[in-house]
Amino acid sequence: MTYPVLSGALEGLRTLTAGDLVRYKAAVAAGQQMGWGYYFPNLLSKNRSGRSAALLLEDEGAICVFLWSMRDSRPHLDLYLPPVPVNVAVLRRCLERANDFNGDTSARVMRIDAKDVGAVKGANLKVRQRREQYIYAPQAYNDIGGKSFYTIRRNVKLIERIPNVEVLPYSVSHARACHALLEQWSQNHREAQGTAGGAGTSRRAIHLVGTMPAEELRGEVVFVNGRLAAFAFGGEIRPGLAGSFERKCDTSIRGLSYFHLRSFLQSFRDFALINDGSDTGRAGLRQIKESFRPVEMHVEYRAAQRK
Repeated sequence: MTYPVLSGALEGLRTLTAGDLVRYKAAVAAGQQMGWGYYFPNLLSKNRSGRSAALLLEDEGAICVFLWSMRDSRPHLDLYLPPVPVNVAVLRRCLERANDFNGDTSARVMRIDAKDVGAVKGANLKVRQRREQYIYAPQAYNDIGGKSFYTIRRNVKLIERIPNVEVLPYSVSHARACHALLEQWSQNHREAQGTAGGAGTSRRAIHLVGTMPAEELRGEVVFVNGRLAAFAFGGEIRPGLAGSFERKCDTSIRGLSYFHLRSFLQSFRDFALINDGSDTGRAGLRQIKESFRPVEMHVEYRAAQRK
């Protein structure tokens, strides 16, 4: 694996690894973060040889996560998260470091929880809303009776009528079938939407499962008539809050998207809440997510430096 040379403006930083899990999660718990971007396996997935890397720094008890990436064939440094817990003085120093590396003030703070916006503005940054993320209470889906869950119930029944449907915990033996499903899903998405739909992140998620404890990253698969038709991965962001990392299914099977999401959310009944991320602006995905009646919408922000 090829990662940036940590010298000059990068001196003192280190590439994020699984060994940073305990210290990082302690900081996230202390900061009571809610955002999907704080999910540790998401940060690990940024480590792509020669293309990007999550870099870590500790300053005044706060954890700082930078994102090194290639932009227009040149290396670029952003602050992926503000310091955790948020600290304005540390934030300013992080941006100074990024400015030294980039040679300008183009560095951004990529993902900011709503509760931290006031502090981030204190560093003289321009803050704008990025996306809303869906927060669910997993216990709510044990009983999907009643008017509010009619759409879920109708679609789940479509799958339950199929004679041979099996839901299993993910194991590494499912990896090849997950990759095959992902390849077909990505091709269909590209034909319909013009993009791969984040298939690269899904590939890295499949690779990461099994490399860390199950509470941090676990999965579920759905077989329909003996063929793997859906997979999903997620784990703990902090105590009480889980994150839904990646989820893909064969959308040609009517009702499977709803059945799959309900089953996956139920598998996190040991958490009060789960952050299922945004709908990425896709109308179909928004319709599904809204039908699950989120208990709240978490607003994520992004910040740029003032000229």
